[in-house]
Formats: sequence, C-alpha cells, structure tokens
Amino acid sequence: MFEVFLTNSANKSQKKLDKALRLKIRDSIEKISKDPENSGEKLVSPLSDVYSHHIKYKGREVRIAYGINLEKQAIFIYLIAFHENFYKKLKNILDS
Repeated sequence: MFEVFLTNSANKSQKKLDKALRLKIRDSIEKISKDPENSGEKLVSPLSDVYSHHIKYKGREVRIAYGINLEKQAIFIYLIAFHENFYKKLKNILDS
C-alpha cells in the first residue's frame, strides 16, 4: 500500500466540500493507495505525470488529481475539485 500525501491546495479544496462528499473522497483515496496506476486515468501532455480519478456526486463530477512516486511508494494528491475548470486549476498548481 502506498503512503498518501495531500498538498496544501488539495487539503484546502477538500475542506470546502460537504461531509458526505469528503467521506466518498476518503474512500477513493484509500482505493487509489492500494492500486494507484489502475485507479485513475493517466493524463496527456502537459500533465502526463498526473493521474485523474473520477467520482460522481449528486449528478456532478469530482476529480482527484495525483502523482505517483513508485520508488518511495508514495502518492501525492495535487487537487480535489469539481470538474469545472479542474484542469486549468491543476495546471496553475503544478506550474507554481
């Protein structure tokens, strides 16, 4: 099982979500930690080192963007947010 680390932006964004959704996110992160390469889809350039896991919640898409360090058996959660403007926010986070 991989160790999971949340970036400040991922931690802030998930705190703004309601409790039921946070519980779904926690379950998804647990699933990701067991098999990160098959739990999300690998994104394309310029985000080719990032995976995206999708959750449906009340008719909306929620995304969890994460990176994998196989050497250290670690997962870094970059962003947890609704699909709207998700990739734009993610690119801004990774560029800074």
